[in-house]
Amino acid sequence: MVKYGDGSLHRIPVMYGDPDRQVASIIRQNSENKVNSIPRIAVYVTSLSLDRNRLADQTFIDKVQIRERDVNNSGQYTQGQGRNYTIERLMPTPFDLKLKVDIWSSSAEQKLQILEQILVLFNPSLELQTNDNYIDWTSLTVLELTDINWSSRTVPVGNDSGNDIATITVQTPIWINPPVKVKHLGVITKIITSVYGSSETSGTYIEGLGMDPIASTTSFGDLLDQNVTTISNFRIEVYANSITALAAGAGVNPSEPTLDPAPVRVGNTVDWNQVFSAYPGKYVAGSSQIFLTQPDGTEVIGTIAVNSLDSSQLSVNWNPDTLVSNTGIDSNGVLENMMGYNAAGSYRPNSPGTFDAIINPLTYDPYRPTGKEQSDQTISVGLRFLLVEDIGNANNVTPAHAWGNLVAYANDIVEWTGTQWKVIFHASQNSTTMVWQTNTYTSVQYMWNGVTWTKSFEGEYDQGSWRIEL
Repeated sequence: MVKYGDGSLHRIPVMYGDPDRQVASIIRQNSENKVNSIPRIAVYVTSLSLDRNRLADQTFIDKVQIRERDVNNSGQYTQGQGRNYTIERLMPTPFDLKLKVDIWSSSAEQKLQILEQILVLFNPSLELQTNDNYIDWTSLTVLELTDINWSSRTVPVGNDSGNDIATITVQTPIWINPPVKVKHLGVITKIITSVYGSSETSGTYIEGLGMDPIASTTSFGDLLDQNVTTISNFRIEVYANSITALAAGAGVNPSEPTLDPAPVRVGNTVDWNQVFSAYPGKYVAGSSQIFLTQPDGTEVIGTIAVNSLDSSQLSVNWNPDTLVSNTGIDSNGVLENMMGYNAAGSYRPNSPGTFDAIINPLTYDPYRPTGKEQSDQTISVGLRFLLVEDIGNANNVTPAHAWGNLVAYANDIVEWTGTQWKVIFHASQNSTTMVWQTNTYTSVQYMWNGVTWTKSFEGEYDQGSWRIEL
């Protein structure tokens, strides 16, 4: 600041002395007649050079563990612990930066006032903090005064002289940092212990020393036993769009998924909020995910949210892309990927991997589906049913009104051709084939495992066969 003759104090503007041409034009208000006011201070860079005296090991990596405070839904910090990170800082490169500070003044009085306020700070140097980033290990530096040019004018001055410019030269050591690596702190959530009956080592043999441990590889065979320990050791029960965590000794009845209604819970359950508290990360409803490992090694994935009415229940939105594709069955009973398969020529070419309902043919009349009709209804061509009971007999002479001459057995799939019912999937003939079909009435996918129909991925999952990512 400078003090004018009337006793008022005025701030001195500081600007970058080598601005972009467009910026300079804007400052001059796009006019060549615009004159910058004084006093004024201009700062600009004169040189940047590598400081070899401060070079260090370029392979050095410094690791810092960071734990954030938790943030609630309103964006306010709480007293709880939030996300954890590991910051890997790579060795920066040292440079020396030289700058010049031009002090424009209209009189010696102004110049002396300005220099007095600046030069007193260098005793012997001015310490600087370039930012308030906690993990920036190069934020502290010093500014050293190396030279002072008292005036830009020469003596004698004469009657017509320009503005007086005093120049201060300063130097500061700086660092140029490469990008840091930010890693989420990991927590071991699953330990797999395997016991093998044999092992074989192959690699480089060194005379007198044995096998080279670096160049050698060991392969194991004859898996005898395997134990999986998880962070919670809970089992879960998956039914439709709901998942229940089961405490020790708890279960469901029946324990295996069937065509029957929802299983009945037996024993105590677990609050999902307690389960999440043991996992790394923060639970976010509709964003956190659960992964169910299938027998073939694939995973069924869904986004989860704790049921607001029952915290022992998770509501799940399954990702359809992770489900096993339905197995197409044409109207001739040929399965997809088999010779002669012709979905386009079937009675339902757009959905050959689905059926319309699961019914008991002994109590269900396809002509009167609700049981309240006063007369027979028209049956849509291509209508398919999965049967839960046997129907018909090859020795019957008189066909039944509802099913005609149909002879089918439990677990078969039948289709209406427009004139008769026809079996398109014979369960007894597919004891070694896995088939997936979706019930269009409930949107539930079922799997034929060679013995019975079960819900494709529903049922009970032991610890180690499911995992959560918050």
